[in-house]
Amino acid sequence: MTALLVTSFVLVVSVSPAAASGKGRDSRDTEFRGGRDGATLRAEAGSDSGVGGIVFDPPHSGAGGSLSGRQANWSPPPCYYAPRWSASEFKVWWDGYAKDQAYKTDPDNAQEIVDTHDETYGEKSEYEDHNIGREGEGAWWTVHSNPNHPDGSIASCESRIFWVDHDDTPPPYPGSPTPEMLAELAYAEVEIPQVRAELSPAADAQKVNLATWVWMDASDLAPVSVTASISGYSQLSATVTATPSRVELDPGTGDATVHDGCAVGADGGVGRPYTTGDSETAPACGVTYHRATHDRGPYPFSATVVWEVSWEGSDGSGTTLPDGEFGTTQEVTVQEIQTIVR
Repeated sequence: MTALLVTSFVLVVSVSPAAASGKGRDSRDTEFRGGRDGATLRAEAGSDSGVGGIVFDPPHSGAGGSLSGRQANWSPPPCYYAPRWSASEFKVWWDGYAKDQAYKTDPDNAQEIVDTHDETYGEKSEYEDHNIGREGEGAWWTVHSNPNHPDGSIASCESRIFWVDHDDTPPPYPGSPTPEMLAELAYAEVEIPQVRAELSPAADAQKVNLATWVWMDASDLAPVSVTASISGYSQLSATVTATPSRVELDPGTGDATVHDGCAVGADGGVGRPYTTGDSETAPACGVTYHRATHDRGPYPFSATVVWEVSWEGSDGSGTTLPDGEFGTTQEVTVQEIQTIVR
């Protein structure tokens, strides 16, 4: 059974500039404001496995590209509820830090803050001293700000603190995690490999009017997945999977013909290398340059992989998310010769 609690305190989650940039995911704290003048008490939240109480598997390494940075129509939640403390951690924070801070930060209202807290969480409350007797059976949940959201606002989440048993799910408050919300959070954690297209002829040996064959190996285009869950609540999760579908080529100049048959094939790869039997054949995936670069510098050739993204929730729900795109650019030098020999 889930025990719910709405307090007279206002809960504010502060995110440091480093966390807001995605570089300092553990740099968070919590503020409680209470009393007539809103005395502020701050608690260090400790390290999170992922983003604000959400756990990602595999964890974000920073080695690949991000889906979310390229999507204007992706709408991650600005805030959500997730575990913050165990029973003992909540008690230790209050007894060892917050109670003393109340008297230091706002002595006029401190007793009101302390009395309110004790009535709600103390030894004579329904939770019998912060639920210490139920240590390990659940956790205290609060609102978390999403550092991957453009403004990291928590305005859309009300200020609640509530206990959730480990074998239960959170109440349906606005901001309570659902499989769909977890999928939106996991979307930002999917790392797309930085795949570089292979060219034949090589990038520094292109020839005017000679078709360039472009390909990517299947080993570089394997689907990638991330599962988002809540530590201690395995019954609630979502898995986001990105699967490459095609490659879009940009020759870097209008003086070129693009051969855009660059869909991912049955073998998982795109295009194929040139072979000696292809001298009279145009590539399905490639480009033909019609003007040399000697008077203008190299062309910025790019190959962008388009990834189709879907999600599946622990409750059987699921659908698609916005496609992701990630590409690399390389300089191409095109020579003009009278006779072409492969």
